[in-house]
Amino acid sequence: MKAQGINAASITYDAREVLSAFSSAYKIEYPMLSDVGSKVIRAFGIFNTNIPPDHAFYGVPWPGEYLVAPDGTVRDKVFLPSYEHRASATEVIFRNCGVDNTGHGVEIKTTVVDASVTLSSDRCFAGQELGIALDLNVKPGWHLYGKPLPSNYRPTELVLSGPLVDHLTLELPAPQTKLMKALDETLPIYEGKVRAVGKLAIKWSPPIPAPFLLKIGPAIEADAHKIAGALRYQACSETVCEAPEEIRFELPLTIEKGVPSAPKPG
Repeated sequence: MKAQGINAASITYDAREVLSAFSSAYKIEYPMLSDVGSKVIRAFGIFNTNIPPDHAFYGVPWPGEYLVAPDGTVRDKVFLPSYEHRASATEVIFRNCGVDNTGHGVEIKTTVVDASVTLSSDRCFAGQELGIALDLNVKPGWHLYGKPLPSNYRPTELVLSGPLVDHLTLELPAPQTKLMKALDETLPIYEGKVRAVGKLAIKWSPPIPAPFLLKIGPAIEADAHKIAGALRYQACSETVCEAPEEIRFELPLTIEKGVPSAPKPG
């Protein structure tokens, strides 16, 4: 993060002694701020109201992040409704500092379009959100279709599936509308270079007994995985339309092993 000029800090409701033991156990170098009584958490409006007062976690904030500029302006923020999902630092960098050539993805090349699908990282913990980008470079003389579109055409879309995928949020930019003279129709299309940036939420794997796991699905193993994906589109020129295409690919992703709890102070 420091390479992008971003410095990290955390704030929790834990006492200084707890944070000191935690940072020492895991060799954390960034500031960990203690907000006993959750005064700052409440003032920022991020107090987690789902936690009952008699629960040990009462006082925690909603899981999330702020990105604050040097002048104190909040440049970006993301807060999630459940502890099951957390935004990764790579997602924040991906969204705010641009998509770089990380190599965490796949390249797709066809006669009418070149595409790349890139993740903000090739490794994460179960339950984290990653940044994802789709870049399209449509060859001259060709176009792809956007939405909304009549049912006899195929719009451009990216689909990810498999046991790791909780949900994908990725919206292509608004297409331009153009009169297709050969078809005598005005349709939404993409030409040239197109970029979409979104979020991929990885399923959470709770550390709970096997009988309960049967109700929610199998645990996500800490290991190397592959996410199945497909790029769907239909390419047309001014005179010809090719058949709808579905290009399948796999995104490699390593799920990290959870770390043990830090020792209690004293």
